[in-house]
Amino acid sequence: MHEATDPTAAAVIDEADACAVWLLRAFESPPAVPWSEADAEWATREAQRQEGEAASPARFLARRARLGCERLAQREVAAAQLPWRAGVSPWWGAGLVLAAFVLGWGSDAVTSAQRINILAPPVLALLLWSLLVYLLLALGALRGAFAGRAKASTPGMPSTPGPLRRVLLASIERALSLSWLQGRGKASAPLARFAATWTEASRGLHAARLASVLHAAAAALAFGALCSLYARGLAFEYRAGWDSTFLSPAAVHSLLSLVLGPASSWSGITLPSAEQIAQLRFSAGPGENAARWIHLYAITLGVVVLLPRLGLSVAAAWRAHRLSARMTLPLADPYFRRLLQAHSGHMLAVQVLPYSYRLPPALLPGLRSALEQMLGARVAPQLAEPVALGAEDTMEEMPAATGGTPAPVRVALFPLTATPERENHGAFVRALSASSAARLLVLVDESGFRERFRGPDGEARRAQRRGAWQRMLHDEGHAPLFADLSAASPEPSS
Repeated sequence: MHEATDPTAAAVIDEADACAVWLLRAFESPPAVPWSEADAEWATREAQRQEGEAASPARFLARRARLGCERLAQREVAAAQLPWRAGVSPWWGAGLVLAAFVLGWGSDAVTSAQRINILAPPVLALLLWSLLVYLLLALGALRGAFAGRAKASTPGMPSTPGPLRRVLLASIERALSLSWLQGRGKASAPLARFAATWTEASRGLHAARLASVLHAAAAALAFGALCSLYARGLAFEYRAGWDSTFLSPAAVHSLLSLVLGPASSWSGITLPSAEQIAQLRFSAGPGENAARWIHLYAITLGVVVLLPRLGLSVAAAWRAHRLSARMTLPLADPYFRRLLQAHSGHMLAVQVLPYSYRLPPALLPGLRSALEQMLGARVAPQLAEPVALGAEDTMEEMPAATGGTPAPVRVALFPLTATPERENHGAFVRALSASSAARLLVLVDESGFRERFRGPDGEARRAQRRGAWQRMLHDEGHAPLFADLSAASPEPSS
C-alpha cells in the first residue's frame, strides 16, 4: 500500500481514455442508472488488480474508465458509441477542404467571358482576408505573451479563437451534445453532464482541429481558383484588362504595384506603366494576353495565401495531435480524489467536534458519507465527546484527536435545531480556529430539524434557519455545509 497521491497534481492521458473517464464520471457523480455503486466498486477493484497498487494515477484512472465503459456499453448504447460520438469525425474536415477547392475552381475569380479583370476584386478580397487573419494571430500571440501565456499561443492557433472559429466551435459542441441526448430516456441526465464536461475539457483540442481545417480550406480555395485559371488557359486565350467608374489609370497602377510588385520583382515579370495601363481599358480595346497577370497573381496567392495557410494548418494539426495525446485530469476534483484515496488505501483522518449535540449512533454512517462527499476522499471520522453549551470559554484546550495524533481536518458539528448564537456557537468556531492549524469545516446536521418540522411550512422554516446560520458564520469567516445525516446529502452554503 503506497502513500496517497498529491491531489494538486494532474494526470496526463490520451483523448480516448480522457473521454472514457469523463463519461464514467457522469454516471458515478452522482450515481445514475444503469450504473450502480456495486459497479463502481467492481471497476476500482478490477483496475487495482490489473494495474497493481504501484500504478500511477493516470494508469489507474484510465484502466478503471476503460473497464467501466466496457460494462456500461452492455447496458447503454451511448457508451458503445463513445469513440466516434465524443469526437468530431475527420471526414467533415476533408469534406470542407474539398468543398473549398471546388468553390475556388468554379468561382471564375478573375474571369468573365474569357476576360481577366486585372483588378481582380475577389482575389484582392482573399488576400486582404488572409492578411487580416495573420494580424489577428499575431495580436493573439502578443496578448498571450504579455499575459504570461505565451506557451498557449502556438502558431496557427491563437490563445482566443476568432469570431468565426467561436461560432463554428459552438456549433460543433452543440451538435455533439444533441447527438448524445436524443432518445436516451433515463440516461439523458448523465449524458447531459458528460456533454457539458467533455466539451469543456476538449475545447482546446476541438479549437486546434478547427483551426487546422479552416487554414487548409482557405489554401484550397485559392488553389482551386488558380488551377481553374491554368486549366482553362490551356484551351482558351484569356484577355486581360480593366474598367472602373472611380479609379484612374494612375490609381490602378499604384494599386497593382502594391499588390503585384513583390511578385514582379521575384519573377522578373514586368508590370506595365501607367500609360500602358490606360491602354488596357476594355472600353478602349481588347486588352492584352493574360499570361503574365495569371502568373503574377499565382505567385502572389502562393506567397500570401497558399504557403502561410498550409504552414498554419500543419502547426494547428500538430498542436491538436499533442493535445490529443496529453489531456489532463484535475486530480484536485473531489471525484478523482475519492478514487485515488480508494486506490491508495489511505484514509483521511477527520476529527468531528459536536457542540451541544450528541450524534445518534444511527447517523454515524450518514456522517461518514457526508464527510467523504465534502472532502472527496475516504475518511476515518474521529468523533469527539460533545462540548457543552458555554463550555468553550472554560475549556483549557480543545478535545484531542483519537490516538493522540492531530487530524489534518477538523469539523465543527452543529444541529440545525439550535438557534445560532455568536457568543456561543461563534465563539466555539473561533476557539477551534485558534487552537490548531488544521483545516476547519463547519457542518450543520438537518436531520433533527426535518423530523421536527414536517408540516407544509417545514421548508420555509428550514430556509429561515439556514439563513441565520449562514449570516452568523459568514461573520466568522466560514461557510457552513448543510446535510441531512439520515440521507447524507451535503449542500454548500450559497
